[in-house]
Amino acid sequence: MLYNLGGLPLLRRAFGDPYRLDLDVYRLGGIAFARGTALYGHLPLTQLGKPLPFTYPPLAAISFSPMSWMSLSMAGIVMTLISVAALSASILLTLHSLGYDVVIAARRVNPTVLWSAGAVLVVSFVLEPIFSTYDYGQINMVLMALVILDCLPKKTPWPRGLLIGAVAAIKLTPAVFVLYLLVRKDFRASVVAGLSFAACTAVGFLLATTDSTKYWTEVLVDSNRIGKPAYPGDQSLTGVLARLGMDSLRMPVWVLLSAAVLAVAAVGMHRALRADQPALALCVNAMAGLLVSPISWSHHWVWIVPMLLVLGVLAYRRRSVGLATWVSVGVVLFHFAPHWRLAHGRYSGLGWPLWDQFVVSSYVWWGLATIVIVATLTWSDRSSVSDRRRSRAATSS
Repeated sequence: MLYNLGGLPLLRRAFGDPYRLDLDVYRLGGIAFARGTALYGHLPLTQLGKPLPFTYPPLAAISFSPMSWMSLSMAGIVMTLISVAALSASILLTLHSLGYDVVIAARRVNPTVLWSAGAVLVVSFVLEPIFSTYDYGQINMVLMALVILDCLPKKTPWPRGLLIGAVAAIKLTPAVFVLYLLVRKDFRASVVAGLSFAACTAVGFLLATTDSTKYWTEVLVDSNRIGKPAYPGDQSLTGVLARLGMDSLRMPVWVLLSAAVLAVAAVGMHRALRADQPALALCVNAMAGLLVSPISWSHHWVWIVPMLLVLGVLAYRRRSVGLATWVSVGVVLFHFAPHWRLAHGRYSGLGWPLWDQFVVSSYVWWGLATIVIVATLTWSDRSSVSDRRRSRAATSS
């Protein structure tokens, strides 16, 4: 952990040459689009020598097509730097939502906020979802930053909801953030998100008609393309049920559990928004989305960074030992990633002892408990975010 805090892994992952499996597939998808070959047929072999399918909508392959001009090593450096920038932006936007502005009166930089954001960025390197995202070359942090940029600022130069719809057209799961817009009763933004999704999907049809038709009529419903939910890395409700061997009952139980999770999350989001805590509400939406998604690989849990940041700030403001302890549990849990320590190379969690079943789904339990905590506690501060901003502005003037 101390080695990670030194920042050396970032340099190794950015400028070294580790093999990034997911980025390899993204790049092959971009190459397939650029060459006009079938995106959902047989892609060229990955550098591991294995054929892996492209699972995202065609718009994702279109977005990755510039990588067709790069070597995999260069694409890895570019993706890592973009991911670091995206995570940094997510941290700064979250701090801004909490009332801590990096730019204060007279356009002066607030060094305290800047150093705090840097510290959070460095600490995030020890969390498994973050360093796994770097290692795989995943786009999770980019998508997260775009959602935060669409939701947390008081005003946006574009119609709110535009970015949610766009990223949902690249990877479907961000569509769950329409729930945030609905809970805050921003129905206009919800409509904008839907129109944005439709428009971006139409662009996919325009530029890749055959692939788009195949994706939306065949690939989307082919669950075998996205992996086995019993795999220990799947940290979702479906993963828990699959590892318990619930084959015939898995779908109805998943539907009931998902409805319950979304309902409790909506209550927590409503309470957070009433207390002027939009960042908390958005992070709860993210936790719920990860839990109810058909597949949530552990590296998808990058939302743990803003979630821990928000809870940590609220624990400090409330002088809450219990909440601070819960944040500490989260840091330890998401650093050690118990599911990988139990797996020992096993690709299925079926037949594991009950205690192992519990431990292997640790991200799920932490996410569920956090949603319940937010839904049951009172989150109003003694002073609002706007009050704190006015106080700091008066002090600095």
